[in-house]
Amino acid sequence: MPAKHQAEIAQGKPKAATAGAGSGKRKPFVPRAPRSPEERLPKLYRALTDQVDDGYFENAIKTCKKILALDPSSQAAFQTLLFLYLQTDDYTSALALLDTPPTGTTSSSGTLAFERAYCLYRLHREKEALRLLEEFAPSERDRKVQHLDAQIRYRLGEYQRAQQIYDDLLADCDSSSPEHPDILTNLSATSSHTDFSTHTYRSYLHSAPARALGADAGSSSSTAGAAVPVNEADLESTVPSLPTGWSTGGLAKTVERKNAAAAAAKASAGAQGGITKKPRHKLPKGAVVGKPFTEDPERWIPLRQRSTYIVAQNKKKGGKESMGTGFTQGSTASASANGSGGGNNNSNNSSGGGAKGKKGKRK
Repeated sequence: MPAKHQAEIAQGKPKAATAGAGSGKRKPFVPRAPRSPEERLPKLYRALTDQVDDGYFENAIKTCKKILALDPSSQAAFQTLLFLYLQTDDYTSALALLDTPPTGTTSSSGTLAFERAYCLYRLHREKEALRLLEEFAPSERDRKVQHLDAQIRYRLGEYQRAQQIYDDLLADCDSSSPEHPDILTNLSATSSHTDFSTHTYRSYLHSAPARALGADAGSSSSTAGAAVPVNEADLESTVPSLPTGWSTGGLAKTVERKNAAAAAAKASAGAQGGITKKPRHKLPKGAVVGKPFTEDPERWIPLRQRSTYIVAQNKKKGGKESMGTGFTQGSTASASANGSGGGNNNSNNSSGGGAKGKKGKRK
């Protein structure tokens, strides 16, 4: 030991701890500094591209939210998130996203207004969507806007206006375009509704049978079924007969009373023994519901050791009861010991080791 350390120990000074010695103290935890957005954004964009290409839309939505949290002015992340909401049919979230567009973008201009109208249409808010489409300038009403306008008017029952829009779209559409069969299908549905509301329905009114409006009781049978002209005012004034039970609270209460009466009748029949419930578990052999039943005390013993089985086997073989199985080894040994040894007790001529006491083959 160096002389300096010996002098410090002699004076009572503590020895300084070396770097290699275990002093029992740990270094204080220093958290790692967070990475800057410039370092995180490229990795997030690469992950977003892979997720969208592979179809992992739920994970891509989370990645878009992370990007927008770091860079709220990102147009790419905003458009991608809106596309993902539309692909996953989450139109409520898409509308909420359109209410908070990124910096430098207004939701009422260009594509975002169309997207808002489309979300309102898918959420069955047709009138609000139609008001947005009517604000478009004539130069902004391209084919997608016209398609959406026709669909909204079809839902609202404006079949004639929807048919006019589809006629204009069909006139400018090439027959080899994939849009052509869709326009024909929608035009056919719109035309059928228009024909029904303008011709078929009115022609039926003017040629409806008299009994449809409640012919007079004194009218003859020949005129009761004849076709007579009917006015729309007469049809509106004719009130059909109300269903049974309407005056006593409506059909719902009538059905409720009938169900309660049926349940009460079923309960009374079950109390009288008319209806027997099916047991939940299978009953043992010989058991009858409602009658006392004594269980077999040997039900836990193996089949070959039960007394009933032993008796049945002995009767089948024609032997004695002691020949059956189920006896212990000691009882068998004692029985054999009594039958051997000094001789046979039932025989007067005993010889040696009692050979005559052994059983032989039956003749």
